[in-house]
Amino acid sequence: MLSRHLTVPCSQCGRAAAEIALLPGSEQGESLLHEHDRLERTDFIGMLTQTGEYTDLLALFEAIARADYAKARAIDPDLVAFCCKKCERVYCDQCWQLDPPEFEDGFYDCTRGTCPQGHQQIVDD
Repeated sequence: MLSRHLTVPCSQCGRAAAEIALLPGSEQGESLLHEHDRLERTDFIGMLTQTGEYTDLLALFEAIARADYAKARAIDPDLVAFCCKKCERVYCDQCWQLDPPEFEDGFYDCTRGTCPQGHQQIVDD
């Protein structure tokens, strides 16, 4: 199992909309470290990590690498929130117009954003 990395550029300004890393878990000696196979997204509204089986995470990573955001969204919509659902364009968090975080009963609920084309969606849930 290999580590894999990719940068997804912003359609508007060219900056990194997201950095995606597929990282396999590690074994040390006879015991498994407390590290699992994981897919990490950075550079878009903080870091997001999904853990699971490497082969499942690889399918998500490869969908993102092919810019098949509809397929990636079907697997994990939060991980590809940098891609607008309506215009299917990728934007960095500087190009999204982000609304203030929403809270329900004192707990964080979500953050909505509007893409440069005027489409609104939840970008962090």
